[in-house]
Amino acid sequence: MTALLDRTGRVRSAVAGLAAVSGLGLAAFTVLNRPFVAVGIYAVALAGAVGLQATADAPVFDERDADISRDAARWTLAIFGWASAGVFPALTVAWGLGLFEWQPWSVAIALFVAVLYLTYGTLSFALGRRRSA
Repeated sequence: MTALLDRTGRVRSAVAGLAAVSGLGLAAFTVLNRPFVAVGIYAVALAGAVGLQATADAPVFDERDADISRDAARWTLAIFGWASAGVFPALTVAWGLGLFEWQPWSVAIALFVAVLYLTYGTLSFALGRRRSA
């Protein structure tokens, strides 16, 4: 490990920065119609983040981070769940009234959200049964 990344906090910051670069690079260059550059930046930055974690002298993330991640995931699912519970029925009513037309992108978003929550529900059910057995 280099002297620049000799502390866990610095490694964590570098991992977070590389993860942000990967996502933003993918989005930006996709919008700019440069798909291979987008995927290249994504892959290199994400590989760098994984490599930093794998070569760190000490654990980069601990139980506290796992708790934070769990809470963030819980809140994210709750917020998007409640938003979807209002938005998609409203769009369906608007479509029924002729005020909205489903576009390919809006159908894709609706299907993604449906699959996300079906997956969540299935995993919650299966894990709950497994833990209660």
